[in-house]
Amino acid sequence: MRRDERGAMAIEAVILTPALVAAIIVIVAGGRYVDARGQANHAAYAAARAASLTTNQEAAVQAGTQAAQDSMADRGLACSTLKVDIDAGDFSPGGNVRVTVTCHADLSDLSGIGLPGTKTFVFSAVAPLELHRDIR
Repeated sequence: MRRDERGAMAIEAVILTPALVAAIIVIVAGGRYVDARGQANHAAYAAARAASLTTNQEAAVQAGTQAAQDSMADRGLACSTLKVDIDAGDFSPGGNVRVTVTCHADLSDLSGIGLPGTKTFVFSAVAPLELHRDIR
């Protein structure tokens, strides 16, 4: 005796569609999370490098801040707020420049799946100053 299979495909679609949509949303959320994290990390290293190539503390702060902002702009700006702290107190040959970047990533459009509305990423980078350079 054959069973009537009419409507079986519709039931399968009703069951599988939410699972597929949920999987896609989780993948997008993961990508956004990883992208924001990578951008903040890259901005910290770009800022430290730019600050270490200058000749004085004031220029280091300006160059580092600009490099972090440029890095974020070049990569799509995943952070809604970007804060750059540059410690150039040891700005002498053989010293270091330390940069801390704080990125607030906006995930509010994905909060329906249990993610927080924003995620804060904090990364630090240190760049050494060359021993044989002219620092004013």
